[in-house]
This record gives sequence, C-alpha cells and structure tokens, in this order.
Amino acid sequence: MKRALQLVTLLLAGYTGMAQDLAYKIPEKARMVASFKAEQLFRLYPAAEFDTSAMGRELLEKISRKGPADFKSIEDLGLDLKGTIYYYSQHTDSINYDCVLIPIKDAGKVEKLFTEDERAAFTRQNGVTALQNAVNKPLVAWNNEILVVTYGTLNKYFLEDSTNAARYGISKADDYGYDNVTDPVIYTDSAIAIADSAAYYADSAATAAEPLTDIADTATQPPAMEEMPMAVVDSFATVSVEGAENDAAPPVAEDADVPPPPVVESYYFDPNKEKRDSLTKAWVQVYTTGIFNKPAGSSSILANPDFIKRSDKNAIASFWLDNLNSTYAGFLPYYYMRYGSLFQGYGSINARMYMNNDNMRITGELGLDDAKTASYKKIYNRKLNKKFLKYINSDSLIGFMSYAFDTKAYLDEIPRMLNGIYGMYKDETEIGADLFSLLLDEEAVAKVAKGDALFVLSNVSAKEVSYHTYAYDENYEYKDTVKTKTETLPDFLFMFSSEDARLFVKLLEYGIKKGKVTFAHNIYSITSSRKNPFNLHILFKDGIVFLGTSLTDMEQISTDTYRGNLSRQHEELLMKNNMTLYFNPNHLGNKLFEGEFRDLGAIADNLKGMGDVYIKSAGVKDNSVSFDLVSEVPKDKGNALKYFIALMQDISKLK
Repeated sequence: MKRALQLVTLLLAGYTGMAQDLAYKIPEKARMVASFKAEQLFRLYPAAEFDTSAMGRELLEKISRKGPADFKSIEDLGLDLKGTIYYYSQHTDSINYDCVLIPIKDAGKVEKLFTEDERAAFTRQNGVTALQNAVNKPLVAWNNEILVVTYGTLNKYFLEDSTNAARYGISKADDYGYDNVTDPVIYTDSAIAIADSAAYYADSAATAAEPLTDIADTATQPPAMEEMPMAVVDSFATVSVEGAENDAAPPVAEDADVPPPPVVESYYFDPNKEKRDSLTKAWVQVYTTGIFNKPAGSSSILANPDFIKRSDKNAIASFWLDNLNSTYAGFLPYYYMRYGSLFQGYGSINARMYMNNDNMRITGELGLDDAKTASYKKIYNRKLNKKFLKYINSDSLIGFMSYAFDTKAYLDEIPRMLNGIYGMYKDETEIGADLFSLLLDEEAVAKVAKGDALFVLSNVSAKEVSYHTYAYDENYEYKDTVKTKTETLPDFLFMFSSEDARLFVKLLEYGIKKGKVTFAHNIYSITSSRKNPFNLHILFKDGIVFLGTSLTDMEQISTDTYRGNLSRQHEELLMKNNMTLYFNPNHLGNKLFEGEFRDLGAIADNLKGMGDVYIKSAGVKDNSVSFDLVSEVPKDKGNALKYFIALMQDISKLK
C-alpha cells in the first residue's frame, strides 16, 4: 500500500497524457479537479533519460526494495505514460470523496507494485482487482484500463442528526459524555447522500457490460454487507452496521435553506466509531464500483461549461475549483455561515501550467459575478505613476513589486462589495457601511494615498548591526550590553503617490521633537535601532513620498541628479499591469552568495544562471481577475522541467 501511495504522489507531482482521456469518469458536480499530462512531461524528459537520472534511479530503487519485482524503468510500472491523470473531489451531504484516476497500460505490471501480503488480500470481480481499504485508508482498485484510488471522509454533522443516526443504527444516547449543542453544516449544492453516489452512477450501471454489483439496486439505499462489491476481508463484516435499516435511504433535506435540528457533539470515547467506519468503507466501495461502471457519454464534468472554458490541451497540468464561496461554506458549520460569507460573489479558481525549453508559465483566473466585476473595474481603473520609472536601474535590479488601484473608488465601493455577505446581521452591516461612508472623506483619503506604489529592491549587502543583550558582570548582576554583528540586509526604495503629505510631515516633525528623527537637506532620517535594523530616509518631492535605505540615492533624487536605466521589458511590466512582482535570481545570486550564503553550492549556481521570474495581473477581463507567473530557465539546462527537477534535488540535499 505504501508503494502505491508513493506512486500516486509521484504522479500527482508530475505526469500525464491523452491516450484515452478519463475525464468522463468525473462527476459533473465535482468540486475540484486537477489533471496532469504525462505525454507532455515525458516529451520534455524522455522515460529512458529519466530512468538514468538521479531522481529516477532513487525512485525505482525505493519501489523495488519494498516489493517482489525489480523495476529497471518507469515503464515497468505498467502505467500509460501517454495518458492523463486526474484528481477530483466531490462533496455530498453525507460523505466527501477524494479520487485519483490513473490510466493503465499493463495491469499485470501494476500488480507487481504491491507486496505479497497485499496481493494475498486482493479481490477480483468482473475484471476489477481491489486492495481492501482499511480504516482511514484509501481503496485501490483497477482493471485493464484504469487505476482508481478513492478516499472517503464521512461528514461529521450528517450522523449527528438523530434521525440520520437512527436510520443507520447509531444510538445518540450512547455516543456522548456530555452535551455540547452545535449547528451542523448544510451543503445546499448536493442532493445526494452517499448511497446516492450510487444513484449518480445508476445510469452508467444500467449500460455497463460487466458491472461489479447491481448499482441500480443500491441507488436508493446503502448496500447490505453481503452485497458489498470487493468486500472480501472477513474483518470488514465484523464491523457491520448492526441495527441499521439497510433498506432505508438516507434523508435528503426538503428545504436546503433550513438547517437540521441541533445535535450533540462528543469529546469522549465514541462507541459507535466502528459503525461509522464500516459505513464509510461501504459507501467508498459502492462509489468506486460506480466509477468503473460509468460509460462514456454519461453525465460528467465535461458538461460543465466553466470547466471546459478553462481547460487547455496544451497545459501540462491544470487546476479547477468550482466555486470559492461554496468551497468556503463547505468548511464551516451552518452556525457560522449564518453570519454571512466573505467570498460572496467570487466564482471558480483556475490555473494551468506550461513548460517549454525557455520557461515555465502558470496562468489563472478568479471568477467574479457581475456586481463584483463592476466594482473591481472601477477599483483597478488606474495606472502606475510614470514618474516612478526614472528611479529604477534595470542593470543592477534584484526585484520590484508594484500595485495600482484607485483609493477613492475602493472606498466608494466598500458598501456595495459588502452586499451579499451580511448573513443574519444584514441591517446592522448596512447601517455600518453607511456610517463608514458618512464619516470618511474618500476624496481627502485619496489625496493622501492615491493608490499606486512601487517597491524596488536594488541591492543586498553585509552590514554591521548593533543590538542589545544582557551579560553578567563581576558581581553576577545583569548588565545591558551593546554588541555588533554582521547581517545581510537589503537596500530598497519605496515610492507612493500623494497629493497631500501634510499628515506624514506632522508625524515626522513630532519624531524630531522626541529625538527619534533628524532633518537635513529636505530629507528626514530615522537611524537604526534594536527594533529597526535599517537607516531609513524620507523625502517628499513631485507628489511622491520616497522612503529608502540609501542616503546617497535620496540626496540624488532631491537634487535631480539620480540617473536610472529602465529596460523596455520592465517598463511594460509596470505600466501594462495593475500588480506586478518581479525577481532577478541572477542578480541576487551574484550578490547574496558572495557572503554568508556562499556555501549553498549548486543552488547558488542554479540561481545565478536562472532568468527572470515575474507575476503580473492586468486587472479584470471577462468577469474574472487574471494572473500570470513566468519563470525563465538557463539556456544550458535543456528545458524548464529538467531545470526545476535539478533545482529541487539540490535543495533536498541541504542540511
């Protein structure tokens, strides 16, 4: 079993393809889907080359040590290296499923991944081989085409409802040491409780050529023990649900907006744990059977328009989360949801990864409803102050971070953005939002900080830093002592636009009176201290507030003698996006690894040869906020996949 899980972990970290796409096996109401295309990965890193790499040899040795077979190649594992692996999560009212679907090329080779003891526990029925799932362990099953790993987590609240508990033979009076009343969570997007997972697959079972069990018969009831598909371990029968009404369907809430009655929660020993575990195992088996019996053409995630819209066959890996708000709600009890939802108005989250010879790129979007889209368009309707650009030197730049949004628009939109998250305190929240708008002068605040800013990291160097410590004197009494040490500290310059800096000036003038700030040549200076390792300098000029660590740079800015050198690439990143984060590993490596980090060896070499890394977001488009992450790779590393594997190996060797 450990070897199978290691294999799944490796696959989820990296392979997949399109020989026979298994997406049709994924339910239409899946909450989360991730996919990995082996064909594209092995195009960048051929299997024969991977077998002889350090990572490949280590992987094959670990697998071979724990089983009867000696694996010499990744192809000996029996998996389809041209197929697409999927992970998905589906939540129901009673149980949550996490599933991995892996295409198979040779089922006989897959069996060799397991130990002799595990193989002795196999069940074989209707062409499906399964390794019986123990408590809190996934069920692993496969046929000649697909390997399925299914893990089930019972929703605690479901059996805390006394009606549901009695239906499955669980006595609430025996469960708990004392009362602690809570409100259970409600999943309004699911109408099926787990035996209903069988109901979801009822249409597929009816047309399946060799069903493992008659799913149609279990579509409205949890399966009786003697009908369990793949249930061959005798110990499983000993933890059956005694007294359960196995012919009764789990109830479905008639009104999803009405919470179930309060229930009692236990902090002591639960004598019904075995019954819960037995029920979970039974439902996982039924659900897994439905996956194998599900035919192509039946209802699936391929009928979800948002999933299809966000998919890209050229992506090596992809991630899709159905709805941020419903996912957030799924992790909170109903008791808390009545206060409202912070993520009301936010839709799906999507991301796709691409790799080639030059770079690795991840693109993604966060979906918005129409109201959120309208608000965000107003907020992001600002460009970065172009005056910032002349204070950047691209030749020695380590990195920068920028953002540009309209402060006044943001403050104006706050009451509208709160709409929909009120919950039970709708009236109070609306009054609070109105008071906020009434008391706050949005225009005055926007003049103090217009909403655009740029942070520039220009250097990293070793500096002597003073610090306070305590030591014993000759009389064994504590004595406050000032010592110095060498630390690697950054040099930076921070800028933001302001049409009214009077508040900042007043604060600095107050610091002068208290002896914490000095003023000379139009520059305010704050010397380093125990809490502040930097010498900070502040300057107000041309509607910009400057804050930096270099007095020389600040003096040059004040006298208009500073000479920047901005590249076209950096200018486009800053001016065409509302948010950017840029990093030059090469410049950092040349400076950082000459000092106290010089012993990092291969990592330093890899970073020194690495190209630019940046994240950018151009605001709102088509009801979503998009982002891009790009990481360029050295020309001599072959491609992005080989480079990042080598970098991870170097990092893993660090002590």
